This record gives sequence, C-alpha cells and structure tokens, in this order.
Amino acid sequence: MAKSRTKSARSAHLTKCKGCNIKFMPKDKRQKFHSPECRVRYYVEHYGSPVVTKTCPNCGTSFSTAMPKKQTYCKPECREEARLNRQDKLRARVTAEKKTFLSERYAAFQRDGFKCVFCGRGPEQGTILDVVEVEHELKTTCLECKAGKEFLGEG
Repeated sequence: MAKSRTKSARSAHLTKCKGCNIKFMPKDKRQKFHSPECRVRYYVEHYGSPVVTKTCPNCGTSFSTAMPKKQTYCKPECREEARLNRQDKLRARVTAEKKTFLSERYAAFQRDGFKCVFCGRGPEQGTILDVVEVEHELKTTCLECKAGKEFLGEG
C-alpha cells in the first residue's frame, strides 16, 4: 500500500532559486526566485532588462524592478491592501446608491399616501404596492395595475 503525501509533506519541498541556486521553500509552486532582488538581478543578467525605480502607489516606498509594466506595487502585501481598499470603496459606493434608491422609493410611498395612484387601493385592501418610474418620476402602484400597465395607458 503506497503512502499518500500529505499537504504538509508537499509544502515542505525545497526548491533551488533560479538566480542564485540557494535552496528555499516556495510559497507557491510557481515561485522560482527566493527574493524579488534575486529575480531582478537574474532578469538583468539574462535579458538585459533595465532596472527601473518606481514608487509604490499604496505605501509610497521606492523600489526597483526589471519588469516595470508588470510590477506596480513594492510587495504582494501592498498589492493585496490596495485591492481591499478598492473593494471597500466600491462597497461603500454601492451601499450609498442603495440607500439613496430605497429612500427615494420610501419618499414616493409617503407622497402618494401608501396607495396606488391609479386605482386608489392600499395595503388595507390586501394590495401589494410597488414603485415604478413614470415620465421620470417614481409613482406608487399596486401589482394589478403594474401587471396591466395602466400607468403606461396600455391597460
């Protein structure tokens, strides 16, 4: 019976650095260099790529890279932090838009007295209300009028 390799046994595999032949434990199976500096040195030696000094947009630190088009951040942690910041900003914007949308809907309900503007029925009669946009204005309507499209003059 063959022994199955556990996750810890696979991750304990040492790899030789492509640039300086130092043995190191890679963080993932695609990692070929033990440090960013070693990677830059290797590419400069083998491909003649000029080393460019850039500023990290996340932390403001200066760093050198042989791949200026690919490397924007000084380290993976900065890239991840910037990604999370973008997600937070997007989430805040979506939340603000949702709150605005919901407050506009509630304002339409209040303005129309929580009754359908076409037939006058409300929740007291067991009618479910919704809000539709008619001529660039939100109007309260019941589901029956909405299904009949009475607000468009089609019902």
